[in-house]
Formats: sequence, C-alpha cells, structure tokens
Amino acid sequence: MTRSLTRTLLAPALLALAIAPLALSAGAAPGGEGRQQGWNEEHRQQHEQRRQALFERAGIDDETRQALEEARSEHRAAVRELREEHRQRMDEILGEKQREALEAARQEMREEKRAERREAMQQRLTELVDSWELSDEERESLREVREAIYADMQALREGDIDSRQARREALRELREEHHEALAEILSDAQIAEMRAELSRHGKGDGRDGQGDDDAN
Repeated sequence: MTRSLTRTLLAPALLALAIAPLALSAGAAPGGEGRQQGWNEEHRQQHEQRRQALFERAGIDDETRQALEEARSEHRAAVRELREEHRQRMDEILGEKQREALEAARQEMREEKRAERREAMQQRLTELVDSWELSDEERESLREVREAIYADMQALREGDIDSRQARREALRELREEHHEALAEILSDAQIAEMRAELSRHGKGDGRDGQGDDDAN
C-alpha cells in the first residue's frame, strides 16, 4: 500500500468518529424537525432547572426570583421588537433579488468556512497518522474500520428509531464497538492523541454564521 493511498484512507477513518454524533443528530433522521423541537424543549427545561438550582444555592427568595423573571421577559420582548424592526428596515433597503443574493452569499461563505475547517482537520489527522508509523497490516485494518464506521452510521441514520433515548443508546453501543475495533489496532496513547486532536477541532465547531451578518 502506497503512502499516498494510506494518507487518503486512514484520516477519514478517524474523522468519521468525530462527525458521527453530528451525522446522527435529530435533524439527520426522518421527522428531524419534530425531534429538534423536542430537543429544544428538553434543553430549555434543563436550563430552567439549572437556573432554579442556582437561585436555590444563592438563597434568592421567591419575590426576587419573580422580579428577575419579569426583567428577563421584558428584555426578551425588547430584543424581539428590535429584531423585527431591523428586519423591516432591511426589507425597505434591499429588494427581493438583493436579499436572495445576500443569503446565497452568506451560505456560500458558511460552507467555505466548514470546508476549510474540515480540510485543516483532515491535514492534522493525516500528520498524526503518519507520525505513528503503522505497518501495512495496521493501515489495512484501519481502512476496514473506516468502512465499518460509515456503514454502521448509514444504517443507523436510515433505521426507524423514533425514541430519542433509543437513538442515544444505539449510538452509544456503536461508539463502544468502534472504540474496541480501534483499540485492537491503536495503543491507548494513540487513541488519546486522536481524541485530543478531535476535541481541539470540535471546539471550533458551532461558530458557523457568526460574523456573517454584517449586512443585516
């Protein structure tokens, strides 16, 4: 197996582990919109529980909590009003074709940012794999793991699993299986290096679109 072919095959095997949770997000499955709404509601409930726990620990009384809630509601209403005024103002300035062109340009820039991050991550993983100096047999095994990971994730995406908890459990089981497969090829230190690299990459995600709204 040539070095160039090895570089092509091995880094995606590791990158697949990084993007698997994203590929299995609520929006990736049939009925994803409804599941996403459910996730948002669950997230809001968890946030409110943490907020109340914080008040409890700080000894904030009920009257003060009510005052804080009223101030919070007033702030949200003011923000919504300002956003609506801003949208109306933009509609007055921009024509329909200009708005469409602006949105298309914004989406292109977001995709370019994502592609740049993926390319940078691919390069870092390639360099990491090269530094391990694996044997041809180990490289072939990693290639097979990559194929298994993609096949498993595709099957889970296409599977009819309605319960969010069931999907979490299925994902957890798959990740354990994939980890065990990698552990037969890589040392604990190598897996730790891989996770550290993927973690550094993950911290840069979720920023798409920020800084893209200069014209809004």
